[in-house]
Amino acid sequence: MALDGERVRKRASDVARPRKWDGYERGAKVPKDKPGPRNVIDQAETHYPGTAAWFRSPIWALLKRERLDRRAIEAEMRALSPQVRALLFEAELRGEEQEPRFKAFEEADENTLLEMCNFEALVTTLLLVAQSEEISSRELHERGLQLYWDLQAGLMTTRELAPFYEELFTLIDLRFKYWAYLASNQRMEVVIFWQGIQEDRVRRLREKEISESAAAPSDLTASPETGDPSSSPEGES
Repeated sequence: MALDGERVRKRASDVARPRKWDGYERGAKVPKDKPGPRNVIDQAETHYPGTAAWFRSPIWALLKRERLDRRAIEAEMRALSPQVRALLFEAELRGEEQEPRFKAFEEADENTLLEMCNFEALVTTLLLVAQSEEISSRELHERGLQLYWDLQAGLMTTRELAPFYEELFTLIDLRFKYWAYLASNQRMEVVIFWQGIQEDRVRRLREKEISESAAAPSDLTASPETGDPSSSPEGES
């Protein structure tokens, strides 16, 4: 009712509304994002700020395997929040440049995205992986995928992704595959599913805890300085 106004009416036993809403609810249809007064994305943004950023995110084009060339990827990166743009682009313009150029993506930048651990951090990571595909950068590809794997555990518990992270991660895994090199001139694409990554992390964490527990000194061991009070000469009559 907030979005479609007079087209939605409450009745005695149900609500009369355009059939498009049933399609949206089932996932059978997607709202059309066309300019105009009845643009449902803009209407939703008015009532629920942040909706448009989700709907217009480049992640959906990537997961539908729509090819974004280098310019399109750069444009999407420049449309991210100022906090994220500061990780990807230089702070100052050079010479007669109209826009800042890319800067080196360092470990500190990765750590910032890990600390953010939200939907935008995920989108940024996938744009980096898509960029690595366009420029054929093995190093960026591996770093981007590793960052995606590192983000998973935190994203699972976020309010925005917790309801559907399983389906989302599976789609990402099928779209962004790991590059395995059989030889210097032979590359194979390998699908690595998120379940295996997280199971391995849990196993390693348990092994670390067991190892640390076994190496820790026991609380029952008497201190050589204090010894056993019951055998102290001061305790004799």
